[in-house]
Amino acid sequence: MRALTEGIRIDSLMADQLSEISDRARLCGEAEMADGLLDVTRQHRVAVLEGQGRLAALEAQYEALFPDA
Repeated sequence: MRALTEGIRIDSLMADQLSEISDRARLCGEAEMADGLLDVTRQHRVAVLEGQGRLAALEAQYEALFPDA
């Protein structure tokens, strides 16, 4: 669960950073680069959602196996 949580945190940070870089690229007139960076940003945001889903499923399985923990 810790590994999933850390992966979610890293993907979220990457998405935030890439989004900022994309904004700066667009301000500098680099629309094509900005669009490419936004595509990668979206991939990281999707990875965050997928990770959150996997973590929720794992937590539910853990709770079923160890109800008193």
